[in-house]
Amino acid sequence: MPKNRASFQEIIERVHTVPSLPEVVTEVCRLVNEPNTNARDINAIMVKDAAMASKILRMVNNVYYGLKDPVHDLEAATRILGFKTIRSIALSISVINAFQQQNAMFNMKAFWTHSAVSAVLCRLIAAKAKVCDPELAFTIGLLKDIGKLILVENAPDETRAIVAVAREYRMSFPKASREVIDTDDADVGAWLTERWQLEPAMIATVRHQYDLASAPDNQIGKMVSMCLFAEYLCALKKIRVSGNCDEPQLDPVVWSHLGLDKNSLVEVLTVINDEVDHARQLLQLVS
Repeated sequence: MPKNRASFQEIIERVHTVPSLPEVVTEVCRLVNEPNTNARDINAIMVKDAAMASKILRMVNNVYYGLKDPVHDLEAATRILGFKTIRSIALSISVINAFQQQNAMFNMKAFWTHSAVSAVLCRLIAAKAKVCDPELAFTIGLLKDIGKLILVENAPDETRAIVAVAREYRMSFPKASREVIDTDDADVGAWLTERWQLEPAMIATVRHQYDLASAPDNQIGKMVSMCLFAEYLCALKKIRVSGNCDEPQLDPVVWSHLGLDKNSLVEVLTVINDEVDHARQLLQLVS
């Protein structure tokens, strides 16, 4: 274990090239939050990137979205599915394509499978517990672990040590991270989502995702609880990221924040296999 523990600032200073979102995706994220936006506005932005528009239409017409008839233009897709669904699709494509680096110590396929499953589970939990807009929940689930990839790319020695400590002592990645460096992937992920100018609630949820008690208000607490519940379900199904080696546990406070009972756990578990299939479809379509 390194004697001189790298701080958050030291890790960030090593990031010479910040992964960026395509300009059209950044603009769509901005438009979605403006009250007077319409489908024509979204379409006018997205057609500027033909490759992105093509991938979005391919995803929209997949059976996952349940459309009776195929759509052939983004304006129609936006009217049918809504602005926020189009945003979550565009973000999914952009982020997954931005982080494709392969690393012997970190299983990228496992990472993206976990992230995709987390995304669909967060959407499901948000809808069931009325936590937040399900599409916002989907994006949070997809992005909440993104700080790990910044660490893999820019702090490889420390990340290797984190994974080794987690395996030896059966720890979670964030707990092992705090043993090796003076930060964790939640801090780094929040920094990145802030650089991307995503929604404040999304940034705060990523930042506090491992520490429910630190959530600044009740709404963020609910969204953090959603993430903790999704992570617990992934762990039960052994859909995990390199360096998460702890036993699955769920803080009882999560139940009160979400307003769920034990029957809800059974209900979610009965559909989780379908959600895993949906996540794999998402990854195949994005690729």
